[in-house]
Amino acid sequence: MSDLTWDEFERVDLRVATITAAEPLEGARRPAYKLTLDVGAEIGIRHSSAQLTALYAPEDLVGRQVMCVVNFPPKRIAGFKSEALVTGLYRDDGAVVLIAPDSPVPNGAKLG
Repeated sequence: MSDLTWDEFERVDLRVATITAAEPLEGARRPAYKLTLDVGAEIGIRHSSAQLTALYAPEDLVGRQVMCVVNFPPKRIAGFKSEALVTGLYRDDGAVVLIAPDSPVPNGAKLG
């Protein structure tokens, strides 16, 4: 693994968002949800495909704050336009655990 410069790290736009809607993403190769994310006034609403079905039900996700990358190019997944990458960590069994602030912060707050 090579070292990352501070300038390279600053290019990654990591923001806090609140999940406002979650539903199964039909047609995905691996089980996933379609998420609607409120990333605050500066960025607005974004959508994301996230493979979170092992640990989270849609109703458990709505209202949760998560960390997401908002400056990757959009990606089509099963016909759905994913505009943000919700961050998480893989457990040994492959399930994804969300990365989130431990106290509420304003939507759009930037990591850095």
